Amino acid sequence: MSGPIIPTPLVHIRHPFSFFPPIRDIEHNEWIFRSATPDEIRVMNAKTQLELFVPRRFVGEVSLVGEPVMIVGLVKELEYREGAVYPHVRRVLEMPRAVNQSAALIAPFRSAEPHPPAEVVGIRVEASRRWRAGRLVFAIIAALLLACLALAILFRDATFRSRTVVPPSQPVIR
Repeated sequence: MSGPIIPTPLVHIRHPFSFFPPIRDIEHNEWIFRSATPDEIRVMNAKTQLELFVPRRFVGEVSLVGEPVMIVGLVKELEYREGAVYPHVRRVLEMPRAVNQSAALIAPFRSAEPHPPAEVVGIRVEASRRWRAGRLVFAIIAALLLACLALAILFRDATFRSRTVVPPSQPVIR
């Protein structure tokens, strides 16, 4: 027991048109009207010959100006998947909770009272073992260089050759 079929403005379109916003996951956005039922509109892609049934509840207004191309508005953003069109759902990722934050703090406050300032959570980053080992090696090398420098300053006047004493030669008497 369906009521009378209300003709869609697309019935009068005899040339290709485009959806706005374009249907996601379909490359070419040029369509040709095929037929209409009380619940949906059948359209065909002008380039790929793909036929789709678009629910009437998603079809909006048709542009009055057809130049350069006629535009058919969509009430919701649609996406093509598994051979049909569905409303596009944007996925929202939930941010991880702060340290020691309970679910009660996340729920929106319903009272009109001013809220106390948020708690400050201290974050301390531990140094990795690799970093500690690098600092230890650096410290050892620096200490050795300082020791070498100190020894060089202390013994700079010292000579490191053998100390053989040559007796003075006897004068020759003639």
